[in-house]
Amino acid sequence: MRKIFVVLLLLGFAAGSAFALPSYSGLRGLNRVVDARPAEQGLLSIGLFSFLGLSPDARTGVLASETVEITDTEYSGTGYIALGYGVSNSFELGTRVSYLLNQVKREDIGNRLDNTGDWNGDDGFSEAGLFLKLALNPNAESFWFSVMPWAEFSIYNGGDNNFVYNGDEWDGLWNTDEPMFQLRRPMMNAGSMSFGGDLLATKDFGAVTLHANAGYHYFKQNFVFTDRRFDASHNVIATEDVDIDVEDPVVRVAAGIEYPMNKTTLFAEVEWRHFLNRDFEEGNGERFDDCIQVAPGARFTFDSGFAMDITGSYCISSFDPEYNDLGHRNFQRGVSQTDEERARYAPFPNGYAPKYGLGINLMYTVDTSAHPSVFSGTVKDAVTGETLAATVSFPGSDVQGAGTDAASGMYTVQLDEGMYTFLVEADGYISTSETVEVPSGQNITKDFVLQSVEGTVTGTVTDAGTGEAIVAVVAATASNQTSSDINGEYSLDCAAGTRTLVASATGYTNQSRTVDVISGESVVQDFQLNAQLSFENVYFDVARYTIRPDAKVILDGIARMLISNPGASVMITGNTDSDGTPEYNQGLADNRAAAVRDYLVSKGVSEESLSTVGYGEDRPAAPNTTVENKALNRRSEFTILGISVQ
Repeated sequence: MRKIFVVLLLLGFAAGSAFALPSYSGLRGLNRVVDARPAEQGLLSIGLFSFLGLSPDARTGVLASETVEITDTEYSGTGYIALGYGVSNSFELGTRVSYLLNQVKREDIGNRLDNTGDWNGDDGFSEAGLFLKLALNPNAESFWFSVMPWAEFSIYNGGDNNFVYNGDEWDGLWNTDEPMFQLRRPMMNAGSMSFGGDLLATKDFGAVTLHANAGYHYFKQNFVFTDRRFDASHNVIATEDVDIDVEDPVVRVAAGIEYPMNKTTLFAEVEWRHFLNRDFEEGNGERFDDCIQVAPGARFTFDSGFAMDITGSYCISSFDPEYNDLGHRNFQRGVSQTDEERARYAPFPNGYAPKYGLGINLMYTVDTSAHPSVFSGTVKDAVTGETLAATVSFPGSDVQGAGTDAASGMYTVQLDEGMYTFLVEADGYISTSETVEVPSGQNITKDFVLQSVEGTVTGTVTDAGTGEAIVAVVAATASNQTSSDINGEYSLDCAAGTRTLVASATGYTNQSRTVDVISGESVVQDFQLNAQLSFENVYFDVARYTIRPDAKVILDGIARMLISNPGASVMITGNTDSDGTPEYNQGLADNRAAAVRDYLVSKGVSEESLSTVGYGEDRPAAPNTTVENKALNRRSEFTILGISVQ
């Protein structure tokens, strides 16, 4: 019973201790699965894992010369004192010391306990390990790769032997002094030294995160004991000294998923270990070279840096005690065995997973070094939004100021944790300052806008054709505008720099001008607005393209407007009704457009401002079903292509 109290003490100690990075190796991760994401530089993780496994296993025994089936219950306690440290943003170091407890409770059947006692077990600190993680793409945003080499060595200081031994002065399963190799975990460590390497991958999907580990591990165990053969009366009739080294290359694959919910994270893990040198099967379809277990859990985090895991596990692969006895059953039957044959039945390194298990882990993480925060952003004109050539300085500190990049208008500066005053300055602009509390180790975007010192723009707004004054609106922005008076004069104060002013008036097209406004000075900018143009259609007689008298009156007015607006360009179209062939109508349409153009040119309109196109009967203004509708289709139309600024 002493060992049961040790297990309870172990769990109680776990409930009062602190742990940080929650993988068994001390590296960032879940429990069995290591996260490919590196820990931040200077992040220190300390703590303790505890895990209690329970395994009811059926065994074959001989009592009073009769073979009986016995179910013994194994209790396996595991504790990891773990430490993790982020050496850099791509390199992480983890170490741990393992404490193991092995116990077996024998089934009380017949006079069995008279010969063996009811409990056997051993416990002690078993191994120390070193784990390294190198992130291959530490700055990735959602998908990370890492490599993890590791090594462990034995520090066992438990009871009499490396095997479960000397519990209540009775040893072995049924016989005094017989090592209990048929347990899932009869040894206290995985050998004098073991090592391996894993490839790690992590994918963050936002709502959930997936982890995958795959690696090759190597173990070498040494077993030294005396195997005994018994007769029906439990007398020793033969012995054999065994001293063998058992090498176990192991392929390990593990995967995990975590689903965060505020301060609680649900997760699940699955781990598969395949023992390459244990590839055997007795003909009944069962194989004992694999160990597979699944482990769900929940993690609870606290603002103080503490976190707690509650986990469970279940082994879904089969375990048979007879395949874990170092060949004792064959020796009992009188079979001669080589060391290689005995090694096939050696206990698994690190033991076979318990059938059921429950774990409690407490974690604590602290940042031991101050990381600079990176501030970046732009300095822009508050009115136009254009980037500025500016300086960002930090008066009252030793931090060197930064200038904005000429091409992008961006600045970048590194600041240690603390309070800083940002002073932003640019020529021709009012400086601005702001006090900011800078955290540790973050990337922060902070933009600034500056108001320029104002200047004045004055001028007149007139009709481009007649030169008469126009009452118009002159605007630099929607909120910064003025109106010209009856003499067409205006005055507008606006921010210094290159500004775009727009003049608009009813019946005229808008006109924009770019002005270099000088701080504290006045500059002149005049506007000449073109009247908005709108032309009537002209019509033709049947099968004719001669300009009719009524059309001449319209075209004379159009000519006067175009001459008054020399920057205007116009498209003249020719159209017909549906009488005649399409080919004929196309030619007639071209001639009508050309006739209108020639008439306007004869009245003094620039030929370069006019262009023509014939559409034939393809674009009727009305259905060609009546005489009246056909008259509407025999026409030329005018489209204003543009009015250039003169």
